[in-house]
Amino acid sequence: MNAKEFLQSIPGKVKPEENPGLNTALHFDFDDEQYTLDIKDGAVSFAEGFIGDPEITLKAKADDFAKIAAGDMNPMTAMMFGKLKVSNPAAMMKYAKMLGFM
Repeated sequence: MNAKEFLQSIPGKVKPEENPGLNTALHFDFDDEQYTLDIKDGAVSFAEGFIGDPEITLKAKADDFAKIAAGDMNPMTAMMFGKLKVSNPAAMMKYAKMLGFM
């Protein structure tokens, strides 16, 4: 599964009732590809491009992000080696489980 396919799969996995009142945007920057996960009242939607004011921006090569998503690369190790850059690491911890990283 590539990075885009992984992000497209997230809205179907997240139950809005588990995140009531959650409103935010997460941006994903993969060199020449940009995506947004927009969260409104806990419901997640996927969009191409950057939409809204993000709480977090993740920047990585699409291949590296796909490895992280597949569990083949540890996200913390990827951050330490500069393969994954997170604009707000503390806030990212809130969304790690939702994204399937934990």
